Amino acid sequence: MGSLEGIDAVFVLSVRSFTERISHIERHFAERGVGFEFIFDFDVPDLTTECVREVFGSSTMSPAAKSLVLKHIHAWRLGVERGCRRILVFEDDAILADFFIQRLGGIMECIGTLESGYLVFLGGSDTKVPDEFFLQKGPFIRQPIATAEGYLSDADALKRRLGWLQDHTADQPADHLIKQIDKACGICQYWLENSLVEQGSVFGMFNTSLDGNRQKHSRQYNYLRYHWNRLWRRRVRKWVVRLRYAISRSGMPQS
Repeated sequence: MGSLEGIDAVFVLSVRSFTERISHIERHFAERGVGFEFIFDFDVPDLTTECVREVFGSSTMSPAAKSLVLKHIHAWRLGVERGCRRILVFEDDAILADFFIQRLGGIMECIGTLESGYLVFLGGSDTKVPDEFFLQKGPFIRQPIATAEGYLSDADALKRRLGWLQDHTADQPADHLIKQIDKACGICQYWLENSLVEQGSVFGMFNTSLDGNRQKHSRQYNYLRYHWNRLWRRRVRKWVVRLRYAISRSGMPQS
């Protein structure tokens, strides 16, 4: 883990039978110089009635959704058991930005400004965000996560989440559950102005097994929709919002 200063473990959540995604992660992370550990525990065939009932109660979520939640929880538990200060968690369709290590290193130089108990969301490049997002100064922009394909979390946050789960059952998919727990536990969630991770299943690199809406469309359609959303929601809107703000500050009349 020497290549990622300040990060003690990198976990990639996957499924033993997802050979295409496993090969992608092995090749892609090696190209980026990122060491990691797969989490294959809690694949759907391995789920026991007792385990599912203990964590989810009477939840009617699909077995695949429950499996992914349990993999996130397992990553948190491993981080605590190993005494990690901070961990990175990725889902197995993660696409890391160019120069990922260098860009993450710049973020880590500022991580000490955050109060203990936090999550830094690394994705969201195609996600619609409020106007205020574009007016805040980085590198950390306080806002709840949208998805869970990649995030950084500190030890305090890991412990608080596991503590919450001792007294509550989970009844939402992983991204919504993390948002729910962190809000309840006072864990601050942050975005980066420019994402470091993209989600391959969103833009058609992989088929998705969890998103029913994307399953309805071809990979080509998902690819085009993703890139349009990324262009309009994050790049064009940034300049529109900032221009509108600058005009309002200058007192110039707006059309």
